[in-house]
Amino acid sequence: MDNAVHNCDTTQPPETGPFAAYLARQLVAQKGYSHDLTVAELEPARAACDYLLIRHDGMQFSAICIVDCEADATHAFGLSVEQARDAIDACRGYAGRMGFSRMPVQLHVIEVRAGAVDTPTRQRLAAYKRRSIFSKGVLNAWALDTANASVWSNAPAPMRWGLGRWFKGLLACPRRAASPDADGQRLRAVTPGWPWLSFLIAAALIAVYGLQILFAIPPGNGVPGFDTQTLFALGGLNPAAVFGNGEWYRLASAIMLHGGLLHLLFNLVALLLAGFSAERLMGSAWFAATFALGGASGAALSLYLGPPGMVAVGASGAIMALLAAGLICSFRLVDNAERLQVQMRLMFMLIPSLIPSATSHAIGGATDYAAHFGGALAGALIGILLRAIWRRHGATPPGQALAALVAGAALLLLAGSATAVAKNYPRYADVVEYIPADAIPDRWSDLSANEAANLVAAYPEDPRGHYTLGRRLLIDERYVDAERAFRDALAAYRAHADDFLDAFEPEVRMFIALSLALQGQSAEARREAAPLCAQFHQGEIHQALAATDLCKPADQP
Repeated sequence: MDNAVHNCDTTQPPETGPFAAYLARQLVAQKGYSHDLTVAELEPARAACDYLLIRHDGMQFSAICIVDCEADATHAFGLSVEQARDAIDACRGYAGRMGFSRMPVQLHVIEVRAGAVDTPTRQRLAAYKRRSIFSKGVLNAWALDTANASVWSNAPAPMRWGLGRWFKGLLACPRRAASPDADGQRLRAVTPGWPWLSFLIAAALIAVYGLQILFAIPPGNGVPGFDTQTLFALGGLNPAAVFGNGEWYRLASAIMLHGGLLHLLFNLVALLLAGFSAERLMGSAWFAATFALGGASGAALSLYLGPPGMVAVGASGAIMALLAAGLICSFRLVDNAERLQVQMRLMFMLIPSLIPSATSHAIGGATDYAAHFGGALAGALIGILLRAIWRRHGATPPGQALAALVAGAALLLLAGSATAVAKNYPRYADVVEYIPADAIPDRWSDLSANEAANLVAAYPEDPRGHYTLGRRLLIDERYVDAERAFRDALAAYRAHADDFLDAFEPEVRMFIALSLALQGQSAEARREAAPLCAQFHQGEIHQALAATDLCKPADQP
């Protein structure tokens, strides 16, 4: 391997001595292993190798047995496959739990050799593997060739790419002093301090929830959850409103809303978990920009995949972005217990939130997994970008000023969306009581004039009641009252046109024209009918107007 591939540091004087000893020092310094830990169950393994290293941080348990075969090619690991399996299986109790299951425990057998690994050696080492794919005792074997800087292993491909690549770097590069930050690019710890921006965002979400309670449309009050009409009126994401009415402000306003108290609490917990890790890694500016971009990405994917009638709310997409970006940025930390704790905190919230069957808690309505995936994807891309541009000795990634501009622009858009919500709220919050389905007769003509009048009195904002009354009054030859009823139906329809078919208005206007004609007001009737005559050249409306000659010019007999 050439130095450029492994980013070798050639400024330090090379070390001498067995590579196995050098490997042990580097594992202690960079990977968090220890010479000094004593585990009774692994004492047989200690006697079977030259260096036994153990890493135990309360969550993961891993052991490495290094056998120095450079001077003597016949030297080999001293335990049989079954003895090695029994030893690592006996250590299951040292691993921490994730949910209801213990984490796997690992034992790596490493033989360091001074030449190519021959076939018998590979066949022997290949047998050192776990009992089955379901076994929590993970056993792997490695052979490091110091003469050719090559690595052989029976470990799974991801481990061969990760740990195996690290081994190759040690073999190919000149030896250097053991240090946790040997390449000068790792952070020893996250930046100290409180994640003040996370608390500020949490406070804003709580304040908005208070406004939701204050402006909830009765009878919803937010405990345990809000109804769809309240969430829609306050700016919930709805494809029909966005694409049909051009209400794009909902992409921003929906992020600050929550469907209920449990929904809010769940997101607050996830936000603060992300804050204590991701904000201190990324810096407050990038944290804010990631929240904004992740929220927008989640809302966009939800809008694209969601059904037309859905009303989606919540900061979950933005929070998923923070968790994903923080997880990727955490690999900037040196490989120690703190990095593992940071990653476990982030994965504890991120992974279950992306698995539908794992999210069984009731947080108010269906979980919007499109928003979760959209936010997580945006966060992952941001994390990859930050890792790529992170300076060698920078405590936080560069571009904080640019990130602050992105966050500031998002804040202005949010303010604009709040203005749009306030403008449209009175219209969408107007509670209209329509005639219930069980009160609608099979045929409107079955109602008497008194019954129709009672229906209008009970449901004055429903245009269908006024329409029915007008039809009944026409039958009873009360033409003046019928005209008045039809005009009331037209006014009620225009006040709530979104809730009715577009064909309702032409039919009502036709009956207004007919009522005028039956009153003997031919000129008024023709003026009322003129737009309909120009619009309809066939169908029932055309036939009704033609039958009364309302579409003929006034100068024709």
